[in-house]
Amino acid sequence: MKKLIAVLLVLLFAAPAMAAEWSFFGSQRVATFYVAQDYGDFTQFPTGGEDDDWGLQWQFQGNSRVGARVKADKVSGYIELALTAANGGDGGDGGVNTRRAYGAWKFADNMTLKVGKDYSPVTDFISGQVFDSDAGLLGQGNFYGRRPAGLFLNIGALELALLNNPVSTGGLFATAPAGTSTANTDPDWNLPKFEAAYTLKMDSFYLKPFAGINYFTVDQGANAFLDDEIDILSYVVGLGGMFNIGAFRIGGQAAYGQNWANANWYPGRSSNLGGVSYAAATLDGDDDTNDAKSWSAMLVAGLKFSDSVNFEIGAGYRNDDSDVSGVDNAEAWEAYGQAVLTLAPGVFLVPEVGYIAFMDDPIADDDRGYLWYAGAKWQINF
Repeated sequence: MKKLIAVLLVLLFAAPAMAAEWSFFGSQRVATFYVAQDYGDFTQFPTGGEDDDWGLQWQFQGNSRVGARVKADKVSGYIELALTAANGGDGGDGGVNTRRAYGAWKFADNMTLKVGKDYSPVTDFISGQVFDSDAGLLGQGNFYGRRPAGLFLNIGALELALLNNPVSTGGLFATAPAGTSTANTDPDWNLPKFEAAYTLKMDSFYLKPFAGINYFTVDQGANAFLDDEIDILSYVVGLGGMFNIGAFRIGGQAAYGQNWANANWYPGRSSNLGGVSYAAATLDGDDDTNDAKSWSAMLVAGLKFSDSVNFEIGAGYRNDDSDVSGVDNAEAWEAYGQAVLTLAPGVFLVPEVGYIAFMDDPIADDDRGYLWYAGAKWQINF
């Protein structure tokens, strides 16, 4: 009898697993690039050093991954883990992080509820740039909402999400009067971050308008400097899309908003310099803030030469205005050209060259230099 009960218990717990369809996948990536950087009016290290440098990047990319897809009737799941490793090291010298993890319930023909951690609605991958671990112009023309935790609702082509509010006060006191401090302040939030997007798909193109808003307050608490509660409001509005004309394609995106760093939306190349965030609200007096205004834009064009050869060029620009007196805008732009070579199903070699201009320092007004790179990404999906 005991054996029978044990067998029944095993079957009881195994039945749901046997009913679900599991499929596993992986993507391993190695970057091989020569990089040359000119530091402009600055040097390699804050305390001094060379004013230019070059070297070889030969590294396992931290966005390499393994994962699983699960399907069981109207319920499905997705798990994607990031693999990291010290370059040239042995096993166990890196870590495993959660990139994406969610469960989805299709409760109507065109309605799905997702619970977990996934790309937010304002995210749309338009650029294929591979340098810097598949940077993709993210934050640098291609707006990026990251992979926050939350509740996601898809209604046809409409995406809605209530997401983790990061309550980020980084940069709030960075350019404030001397002697100010965040000590003993009390950040409070009672609302999640909200994002929405709609994807209009036609035969030869798609358009995706998107928006997001995040709000929290900073109470003075026992802080000796503040004398009132501060409101931190972040928002973004944008439009992106892609047009296909035969073998050619052209895509782009533009976005505008306020206090992007306080909502933990992805920074640009010059958004954070010297510990200062130029895309975050800063203190204005003892009871108000300067709200940073940001905008970004990008454009890509591609040609599908054959099933195994694709070409793409792209460029992106970002501008962060901290709205602080005496502080200029933080700017940066970059451009790249690449060929995507499919050597076999799931096997890719992507030669790429690119240029990044860091523009001028917003406070010192000195040239921050530029960076050239040339090389390739190697990738095998399985």
